[in-house]
Parts: sequence; C-alpha cells; structure tokens
Amino acid sequence: MRRFGWLVGLALVLGVGGAAQAQTLDDSELTKNWELRVGFFLPERESAREAGRDVWFSLGGERTFYEADRWKGTLSIDYYGAGGSSTIYNIPICLNARGASQGLRYGAGLGVSYGHDTSRGLSSLAYNLLVGYSLKPGVNPINVDLRYLGVTQSHGELNGWAMSVGFGF
Repeated sequence: MRRFGWLVGLALVLGVGGAAQAQTLDDSELTKNWELRVGFFLPERESAREAGRDVWFSLGGERTFYEADRWKGTLSIDYYGAGGSSTIYNIPICLNARGASQGLRYGAGLGVSYGHDTSRGLSSLAYNLLVGYSLKPGVNPINVDLRYLGVTQSHGELNGWAMSVGFGF
C-alpha cells in the first residue's frame, strides 16, 4: 500500500507540474471551472445489491485545472452508496482526462478510493470511464453522463454504472 501511495503522489506532482507548463486556467478564482453532478449508481454485483439496494445514490464534483483545445485535465471526487442503514459506499478521488467534440463527452480517470464493501472498509485504486452528451453547452453547461466506476479491491462489489446530470459553473 505504501508503494501505491508513492505512485499516486508522484502522478499528482507530475500532472500538476505538466499542467503548470501548459496552458493553465486562472486558479485565482476557485469558484470557477466546476461541475457538480447528481444521479444514481447501479452496482455490478448481486451481493452488493442484496446487501444494500438495487439502485444507489451518487453525487460528485469535478474541477478543471488544465484546458487545451478539446481536452481538459480535471480532479474529481464522487460519493456513491446504498444509503439507509447499509454501510456499503465508495468515495473515489481521481485525476481525469476529459475530451469533447460536437457535444459528445468522453474520458477516463485514475486515482484512489476510500469505501466499504459488504464485509470491510478499504482503500484501493479507483478508475472511471465516461461517455456523455452536453445538453446545453456554453458558460454554464448541462451534461448527461454515463460512467463506469470501479475499484481494484472489493471483489467487484463497488464497481458499476452511474448515470448523472451535471451542472457547470
């Protein structure tokens, strides 16, 4: 686990350093370049659905720190969980590459997650894949996304599909 932490730290330093050399956004205003999203999550494994619910709640935020032509570098944090009395949840924190072309959105991300599956709490490598569409492009976009969210631990109990609506500001 210690080696994994060093690798993630190194990736963050390289990612932020590379973004500083490239065309960066104005970081003096932290209230800009955000997207907040809300939606639902469908767990992939039956064991997770039996222990929690068939459909879970999801909530997330993503901030753009690098932008060039059709690509963005973002940092995201999400939460998805069964809710109620269930202890099944996950919180992935990822560095992402996001692209857009004619309203179509796509991308992937990699990072760490903190959560709890049906039997234990865990921290793990997290990843995501995204395909979506921008319903209202411009200064305050509205996006609809389908994401595959996964972790390398938990026997796949925290892996699944999230459908969300995001609002940019």
